[in-house]
Amino acid sequence: MHYPLWDMPLLGGALVIAGISIFHVIIAHFAVGAGFFNVFSEIRARRQNDQALLQFVKDNSIFVIYLSFVAGAVLGVGIWFSISIVAPEATTFLIRLFLWIWASEYVFFILELVAGYVYYYTWDKISARAHILVGWIYAISAFGSLVLINGILAFMLTPGKWLQTGNVWDAWLNPSFLPSTLIRTVSSLALAGIFAAIVASSRRKKYNADQRAGIVAWGTRFLLPLALMPVLAYWYFSVVPQNARELALGGTVAMTFIFLFGVIASFLVALYVFFGMLRKPRDMNVETALLLLAIAVIATGSMEFVREGIRKPFVLVNVMYSSGILLKDVPVIQENGVLASSTWLTPDTVKYQGSVAVGEAVYRAECIRCHEVEGYNGMVPLIREWNRNLIVSALNHLDRIRNFMPPFIGTEAEKQALADYLMTLTRKGVMSSDTLQTSAPADTSWQALPEGGVQ
Repeated sequence: MHYPLWDMPLLGGALVIAGISIFHVIIAHFAVGAGFFNVFSEIRARRQNDQALLQFVKDNSIFVIYLSFVAGAVLGVGIWFSISIVAPEATTFLIRLFLWIWASEYVFFILELVAGYVYYYTWDKISARAHILVGWIYAISAFGSLVLINGILAFMLTPGKWLQTGNVWDAWLNPSFLPSTLIRTVSSLALAGIFAAIVASSRRKKYNADQRAGIVAWGTRFLLPLALMPVLAYWYFSVVPQNARELALGGTVAMTFIFLFGVIASFLVALYVFFGMLRKPRDMNVETALLLLAIAVIATGSMEFVREGIRKPFVLVNVMYSSGILLKDVPVIQENGVLASSTWLTPDTVKYQGSVAVGEAVYRAECIRCHEVEGYNGMVPLIREWNRNLIVSALNHLDRIRNFMPPFIGTEAEKQALADYLMTLTRKGVMSSDTLQTSAPADTSWQALPEGGVQ
């Protein structure tokens, strides 16, 4: 742990990353799907001499620039900034392992940007064949960027053979690489179809009702691959670690609820596509199109949240705990202490005294990335009514009490100091400062808990 820690009161760093990432993923998926939508639509419009559809592709190509190149780029910078300060160890690890794959992704990204601008600014200025070729370059480079990044994201949950071989190709082509690539591809095409409905329905003065209905009907075809989602989801969950699968399918109430929320939202999108758009092509008002997008955002966001959440207690499964501690460093930290391994952490002896100061520093080292004192996933609501025996017992068996929690890693003295600090957050600790000085023996009644923890 050789980096400074970032404290985001009330929200927590993980929630900040999640908030930025979900919107970035949706925009990035749209950018990929829109590439294929535009090039297939242009081919269809030129073959059928459909001037309304051809004009729509022009309008959609500038919408891609505004949404993907401007808003998406800002959010992309936000992701790099937030992950770098919230999880610098994991970010560094992934950059070092996937250096050339990440560099290749940047090449595809730059090619995507250049092709996207050329595609828009060369309408009616170059031949139709050349213009469609530029569209293909954009679509393929955007899809290539998705494939490269997806391999890195999938590695975080399913490192696969890399754990034995250390080969970067085993890391990138990990067990969940292919199903997650297909899921993202289907999602990209669906978002392109939904945004096409939004763009068409918002241009009511430019296109008449029949033209808008025709464009919406054409865009609906890009949502048809959603029918493959149940099979792809089953494939995906069949290759993730058992613990991760159990977390999504009943292991934790919150994660299961969010997963079901995503499934229901996806089902509602598919239901509307079939009955509201596919069976009888019709004009769509912008309010309905935006509502459909909102449901799709909920579906995509829920699934992304679940994908991130089921990695716990790791940030990189079987490689690094969510606290940023590498599994291979655990024996050394157990012997020397977590503070001795944290270059930028020192006890705050101005605000706290004695073991409480040490415990607060240990809290920042091991807990604060997931648990702020107050707010989202805050410590105070969790332990308000606890006594010291209960706190020490929990610290002794964190990974057995909740299988999504990493174990406490550090010396016994650091554990006791952390217990002293946590006592200051309880109701009893707030009411009586004398409690902070006690060091009652730990309750060992939870040592008989099963390895899988309490569900």
